[in-house]
Amino acid sequence: MRLRSTLVWVVFVACGAPRGDDGFDAGAMVDGGALDAGVRLDAGSSSDSGMSSDSGVATDAGSFLDAGDATDAGSVFDAGAFSDAGMSSDAGPSPIPDAGPPGHPGWAEYTLLPGAHSALVSLNGAARLPLAGFTFVGARTYHFIFDPSAAYVLTTPAQPGDQFDWNKLPGLSDCGQLDLAQDGLMFAWRWRVDLTPPVLELAHYANNAGVHLYPPQGLVTLDEADLQAGEPLTYELAIGGAANDRYLFHLSGTIRGRVIDARAEWPRRCAGASTSSLKWAAGFYFGGTSVAPSTITGWVQE
Repeated sequence: MRLRSTLVWVVFVACGAPRGDDGFDAGAMVDGGALDAGVRLDAGSSSDSGMSSDSGVATDAGSFLDAGDATDAGSVFDAGAFSDAGMSSDAGPSPIPDAGPPGHPGWAEYTLLPGAHSALVSLNGAARLPLAGFTFVGARTYHFIFDPSAAYVLTTPAQPGDQFDWNKLPGLSDCGQLDLAQDGLMFAWRWRVDLTPPVLELAHYANNAGVHLYPPQGLVTLDEADLQAGEPLTYELAIGGAANDRYLFHLSGTIRGRVIDARAEWPRRCAGASTSSLKWAAGFYFGGTSVAPSTITGWVQE
């Protein structure tokens, strides 16, 4: 049975994996060998929960396959409403785990290397890796820690204005697509060097048939002192609404004593479609069009 399953995956890799409009290959990992993906086969246990045992090595966290940027003329602004969107997690997410000492042992570590779009991910003592690759889930909840490495500066951007592109946090594709650049929901982040003081903006982000949905400004901002604190926030995203016609977002936690509790939503193009269709779970991603200019790290528990 294991051999049959492995053969199916090998056929998929041979036939080609999902590609975004930037041509990035989001293939699979077989037997621990890197073929540009966050899916793990025959290298320990792997499932929709993102469980990965028997391996602590860095692997590709997967791609959001999204080349959209903050100056895209086709983007939709102000369509997201701050409200209690009726998320299934209204009763409250699980308690945020303790961040621990520097290096955050017990938290899986994402690493964006200079010149990369997609992050590597390693266990770093965590019980499991974050969800990655094929999945049927309709929601994700994870805890994420930024550090001062998120204060990046693009000195040679691929396009003017790339400093203000929205980078991506873990999310899901949707509407029968495996390409998040076409349909999907995720949180996004960017470092605003044009503000005084500079801040990290966090926002709700989605794609509807290739149209990028993002707000004119972030849901939450973190300054340099907040990043130095190394404290986690909880990110919840889900397909919901009365007719499964909305993407629902909830960002919560406490940073340096400041309570954060922000909700937002975007419309879902394939309203009423099943929330348990095949999807692609993607990870920590830089871009936009430019690649990471420096090493950027983040820590996650999911």
